[in-house]
Order: sequence, then C-alpha cells, then structure tokens
Amino acid sequence: MTYPVFIIGAGGWGREVLAQMQADPACGTVWHICGFLDSRSSILDGLGCDVAIVGDPTTYQPGPDDRFVCAIGDPLDRARYARLLLGKGARFIWIRSGAYLSPRIRHGQGCILCHRAQLSPDVRLGDFVNVHSNAVLGHDVRVGNYVQIGAMAFIGGGASVDDFATISPHAVILPGVHIGKGAVVGAGAVAVKDVPDGVTVFGNPARVIYQNSTI
Repeated sequence: MTYPVFIIGAGGWGREVLAQMQADPACGTVWHICGFLDSRSSILDGLGCDVAIVGDPTTYQPGPDDRFVCAIGDPLDRARYARLLLGKGARFIWIRSGAYLSPRIRHGQGCILCHRAQLSPDVRLGDFVNVHSNAVLGHDVRVGNYVQIGAMAFIGGGASVDDFATISPHAVILPGVHIGKGAVVGAGAVAVKDVPDGVTVFGNPARVIYQNSTI
C-alpha cells in the first residue's frame, strides 16, 4: 500500500522538506505527496511550486490512511500543530533520506533528518526533532522533543538538549554539555558549559544575552 502524505507548513522550510521528500526513494513507492496543509492560502503564489496547498491544518480531518510531516521550523509552532493533529488521530512519518545513521539510533515520531546529517552511535532523538544538513551529533547525545538543530551544528558526545531548544547553524556544543529547555544557542556560538532553561546564548565562549519567553 502507498500512503498519502501531507506536509504541514508551506513556508521556506516546508519547501525544503518537499524537495528532500521528492528525492527520497520512498516517494511514490511507500507514500505519495498529496499537498501542503497551511492556513496561508496564498503563500505559494508566484513560486511555481508543483505541490499545492490542499487544506488548513487547524480544520483538516485525517483519513485512516493519511500520513503527515510537520515542516515547521519554530519549535513551539511545530508542537502546536503536531499536537492538534495528533489529537485527531494523525500519524506522522519520519524523513531521513541522505542522512548517515550509525548503529543503535533511536528516534521518536515525526523527525526530519536532512541530507548529510550525521548521527553517531547510540544517539537518542525525541519526537518531532529537525536536524539540518551537515549537522553532526556525537555518540550518546540525547535530544528532547521539538528540538531544532541547524545546519553544520556540532553536538559533542554525551551532550544533551532539552525539549524546545534551538541549536543554530554552526553552533558547537562541547561534549557532556547540557542545553536547557527552550534555550537558544546562537549561530556560531560555542557552549563550553551548561546552558540554563529558557535563555539565549551567543559568542565564544557562549554567554547569556537574554531571557526567552516562558515555555
């Protein structure tokens, strides 16, 4: 059976996910892409995208064979839409085409691993984690739910990243360092010690710049 798949979010990240899915050998064999779910009905206007918006994720009622991909970058928004559809019985697939996975990787539902992402042995991912191109996760890294890991980020062995955190492109998390819930590690920052919940850090070594909104 070939499952119909809907992509939640037709923004820039959604279109990147679409391109990766269209290049995946599973596309058309295990599942086929039926369209985007997005409340912004005109967001694709003028882009020449070959996949249309076919509904609104807030009102869409999943069919028994439908599958979903949540292509929303912001962790809180991703959680909001994913939970809304999960509450209606939706089932989410994970995307990993072109990623390198070492032995004993474990992951939750709805994860998206981009081309050339590298996960070392015994990495654990929660639900709805995004790992962008060329990111490297060392051995025994633990990643919570709804985490965003940017392109070319490096997370050293034994480090941990809590729910809703964002690791920006080119950021470095040294081995064993803990990143708190909802924290943001800015682009190019080097986290040499634990980062508290709900703060944004920048620089080398990374320092707290401001307190984020409460998760």
